[in-house]
Amino acid sequence: MSATESLQDAVTYAALRTKLAWLTHQVHVHAETVTTLAATVDETAEQMQDASETMKALAVDTATTGEFADAAVTMTGAKEAAGAYTAAADSAAAAADDAKTTVETDHGGIADAVDTSPVDMAEAAFYTQQ
Repeated sequence: MSATESLQDAVTYAALRTKLAWLTHQVHVHAETVTTLAATVDETAEQMQDASETMKALAVDTATTGEFADAAVTMTGAKEAAGAYTAAADSAAAAADDAKTTVETDHGGIADAVDTSPVDMAEAAFYTQQ
């Protein structure tokens, strides 16, 4: 199943499990990327603030030290936003895990029964209730 196929295209249990596994993996990878980016931005903000303080101690003009301090404040804000985004990504990853588990729990037994049945399944109409 390709990444571009929709869940509507996943009409079998096996196809649905494959798609959910892929989606869950993608959500986790994305969450890890955002977490790493947030840490990098935070570290860079601290370095910018340290550079501003060092320049102040060396009597560098206030316009230059102010630019560094402003950049640090902006980056700190970006880090905080990334933290909120990371929390949302973690929630999405947990929800994706739950969806995958629910599909496996609720439908796995059915798929196993079909796969191990000594006879072929009847047409779908046979299984409808009147």
